[in-house]
Amino acid sequence: METPDRLENGDKKQARPVHAAMRAIAGASKMLLSALGKIIITIWRLAGALDSALWRAFKLMVRRGLAAFAYAARLTGAAFHGFVLWLPTRTGRAYSALSGAFLAVAGLWIVDVLRASPSLESIGTATFRPPLDEDDPILARIEGRYVHLSEIEAAAGAGGFLAPGEKLTPQTAFERNFVESYVEQRLLARAALDDGLQRNPGVARKVNAARDRVLASAYMDAQLRAQVTPHAVERLYTRQADVTRLGDEVRARHIVVETGAEAEEIIERLGAGADFAELARERSIDRATAPLGGEVGWFTQAMMTPVFSRAAFSAKPGDIAPVFQTEFGWHIVEVLDRRASRPVPLSQVRDAIEEFLRVRTIESSLRDLEEKKQVVYFRPEPGSVRRRFMAPPDLRDPSFASPPENSAPAHSDEEGNPDGGAAEPDGAR
Repeated sequence: METPDRLENGDKKQARPVHAAMRAIAGASKMLLSALGKIIITIWRLAGALDSALWRAFKLMVRRGLAAFAYAARLTGAAFHGFVLWLPTRTGRAYSALSGAFLAVAGLWIVDVLRASPSLESIGTATFRPPLDEDDPILARIEGRYVHLSEIEAAAGAGGFLAPGEKLTPQTAFERNFVESYVEQRLLARAALDDGLQRNPGVARKVNAARDRVLASAYMDAQLRAQVTPHAVERLYTRQADVTRLGDEVRARHIVVETGAEAEEIIERLGAGADFAELARERSIDRATAPLGGEVGWFTQAMMTPVFSRAAFSAKPGDIAPVFQTEFGWHIVEVLDRRASRPVPLSQVRDAIEEFLRVRTIESSLRDLEEKKQVVYFRPEPGSVRRRFMAPPDLRDPSFASPPENSAPAHSDEEGNPDGGAAEPDGAR
């Protein structure tokens, strides 16, 4: 059994570590407070030292500034005193006169500029001029973005308001309201985008269709620029002109009568020395050539019927061909002259050749794209439509100037020539 003395000794043994821990904590706190106090005192003393140094520096700067100002004032006073003493001299008077004249002119110029400047009331409504762009003039501004003449011209051309090759000027663009229309269209398009209308399926389809039209037109323009060149025109002209140089031309006149007996009678009269032109005016039933003395003009073999060409080209200049019959009657033909055929000048058929090359380029480009992309048409009725090339212009007709409108193509190029050319005509009319 434990006694009270033994219990008291046990409590004392347990209390000793607690007192030691408390003494350690107290010592640490004392050291921390002592260090903190030393830091505060050091900072306070350092601040005082800095404040004293700054104050001394400020006072030094003020003294130096006042000394510099006083020195500058003494120099200015001395200079002004010297200037006052210098003015009454000859040089000073001349300087004063020149200075006064200069100030008077400058004052008058300033007054004139102020009078010519816009008034304060009109500044708010004044028209601000855009930056100068000589290559592509600026015609409008939308939300800080400048609109150039080239944009107006492109929009007008896409809308079909400009003829091919027509160029706009800033004046004509405003006179024809192209600028205002373009700005209004841009504003409406911007408003549609802000409202999100581009996400509407119907609007999106229309936008895609317009985009496809623009891209298709740009692609075809590039193809035409590459294919319809002066070299291509001259090459096709040379190839066609070579055909025209293979034959001759004959100048002749004729008399047409109804019977062979009349034709023989006229031959006898001509042999007796009668005048061919007078007999043509009197007896020929061809009222188109009779007033001209039977003159037919220059022609090639391809320009006349075979029987007429054989008779005319078989005779020599100055001879009368054997009498022959056609559906119009009996003919007496006299050959007046003969020469090598001459091709039509390039300048006369250049436009027709260019048009032919454009049509051929469009047709061949579309055909190549359809074959490459494996296009298949599902038509409601059976049958297919075959594209046909337009025939190249025939240069052997001296009166040829341009292809007739809505003319049907005469040749097809189903096989496709390696050089891109069309099949040559066979010379028949």
